[in-house]
Amino acid sequence: MYRRVYIVLFMAVFASTMGVGFIGPLLPLYARDLGAAGLTLGMIFAGFSMSRFILTPFIGRLSDKLGRKIFLVTGLAILSLFSLAYIRAETVAQLILVRALHGASAGMVIPVAQAYIGEISPKGREGAYMGTFTLSLFLAFGIGPLLGGPLADRFGMTVPFVVMGTLAAVAFLLTLIFLPELGLHKERWKRRVPMTVFLAEPLVIALLLFRSVVSFGRGLVIPFLPFVAESLGASLSVIGVLLATNILLAGVLQVPFGRLADRVSRPLLMGLGIIASAAVIFAIPFCKTIGSLFVLQAATGAAGALGFPAGLAVATQCGRRFNGMGTMMAIYNLGMSVGLILGPLAGGAIEGIFGLDFVFKGGSLVVVAGFVAYLLMMRRAKRLGSFRLLEDPQEPGGDGEVTTDHEREAVPAG
Repeated sequence: MYRRVYIVLFMAVFASTMGVGFIGPLLPLYARDLGAAGLTLGMIFAGFSMSRFILTPFIGRLSDKLGRKIFLVTGLAILSLFSLAYIRAETVAQLILVRALHGASAGMVIPVAQAYIGEISPKGREGAYMGTFTLSLFLAFGIGPLLGGPLADRFGMTVPFVVMGTLAAVAFLLTLIFLPELGLHKERWKRRVPMTVFLAEPLVIALLLFRSVVSFGRGLVIPFLPFVAESLGASLSVIGVLLATNILLAGVLQVPFGRLADRVSRPLLMGLGIIASAAVIFAIPFCKTIGSLFVLQAATGAAGALGFPAGLAVATQCGRRFNGMGTMMAIYNLGMSVGLILGPLAGGAIEGIFGLDFVFKGGSLVVVAGFVAYLLMMRRAKRLGSFRLLEDPQEPGGDGEVTTDHEREAVPAG
């Protein structure tokens, strides 16, 4: 049964995410044709994450209470409909609205699917399981631009949006027909801890920082990298391949890095992922040829892949410990939304004032600042004993007691 859940979710997430990848190289240029520039371009990209930011915590918590399947099916159905609404947008304001609605539907899919996989991941192998599952996301995001760019070059801008909606409909049918509701949430819901315990835990805050900072870098690069490539003479097809180089390499590396996360320090891998991302973002303006940009995109993919399975593995362990896998994955994805909101907005504001080059130079400094904050919070988590959350929780039948940060500070060591 678990194998069936894994396969169905892998295929459904792959299909729906590949559709989103189709429009990756197109959306900045599509938005520009409608009159978007600078801050308004950033708002279009941030709108997707803003609606997801608002909705995801509620969906994660409700999925712990009501089950996973209902939210996955509903999200995929809405996703398929709003994919076609891009074609009807005639103004920048309408495109921002469509993008926000699209993000709301996506907020019902990825975090809940990750919670499903987290629940069936064996103890000690969270990195391998989450890394392999995440391959569905990265491969889809990588293959999407490879196909979306050529489709737009040959058939026009609207065709990739139609294909995106079709793929989301296929994912909806797969989930509706073949995905069972395991019901693992029912017993855990009875032993859940309050949301405030999650948000007060230093290790969870460190996870939020990690996810936010890495996503900030990604949200900064994606809307503006096509303009760098275009200035170097790249076509839509080449831009699609360029984006795919980053994402496909990151996807392929999810499996070995996931296994690595089961063998070495997960917080260390997460920290290395942040600082590596800062370095490659800073280097983008110094690329003077398409070839050098391809090399840098490969480095970006490796940097992005380094800490991702480790972060999901830590989130899985925290979710299991607190009896709230959906809640934990929602919080983890909340960090992604924060980064993807602030990244495009900051990039748009910087581009409007200082120019395109400083988008990447200034953005990399923000990532470095986030890295320092991450280190400080991990230090606090270690000092307060939060790393005990990464140990195996008690088996069913135990008291399942969770010691909060406040209680740890109140209890003398030893």
